[in-house]
Amino acid sequence: MDPDTFAEQKQLVDAAVALYQDDPDRLTVASVCATAQLDEDTFYAHFEAPEDLLPAFYSLVVPQYRLMREATTGYDTFSFEERLASFYYIVLDALAEHRAFVQDTFDSRIRCRSTLRRDVRVTLRDLLTADDVPGTTQLLTGWWPAHAVMTEITFGVIRSWTTDDTEEQAATTALVDKLVAFIAELLTFRGVQRGTDLAWYVYQNDVLGLGRLPLIGSFFRRRETEP
Repeated sequence: MDPDTFAEQKQLVDAAVALYQDDPDRLTVASVCATAQLDEDTFYAHFEAPEDLLPAFYSLVVPQYRLMREATTGYDTFSFEERLASFYYIVLDALAEHRAFVQDTFDSRIRCRSTLRRDVRVTLRDLLTADDVPGTTQLLTGWWPAHAVMTEITFGVIRSWTTDDTEEQAATTALVDKLVAFIAELLTFRGVQRGTDLAWYVYQNDVLGLGRLPLIGSFFRRRETEP
């Protein structure tokens, strides 16, 4: 999404959320455009009806992250841990713009109609299969179950944030820091790769007779055929 399109959609969505929080019956094209100070042609260039605006709040969260990522100097030099942390914090900052709305609607049909879950899963997939994640580790992180689990973890963090009453949601910040550090250590720790290399050596030389085990044997036979 280009910055101009994002800016116009965000302006309309922010107006809609504010109106909805004040009085759901005021959510009309005319009232949204008046609040956003945009004309109705601009509205219809992006949305078909006022009901599309509330789910769009969630659908814009990951595009906002991507735009901020692209604008961040030196992002390409970030470590895996730094990239994952920036994803979590930018997502939470975007949601914090209308925290009361998120508290009311995160587990409702409004959020479920959005693209948030899909967008989060795709972003996490890209992070989990980045070049600095060891290739052997990607035998696990490249599969969709890993992306699904990480998506559920992310949604769990968001739910925790919605109920976090500590000052400036400090408890959530601590949770994210510890979670990111753990995931980064788990995925980039060379022990995972060394363990797989050891198993590969043992299989090749049939030290423990692993080749006779159907599941393990089929796994390593697939590896033998990979380029």
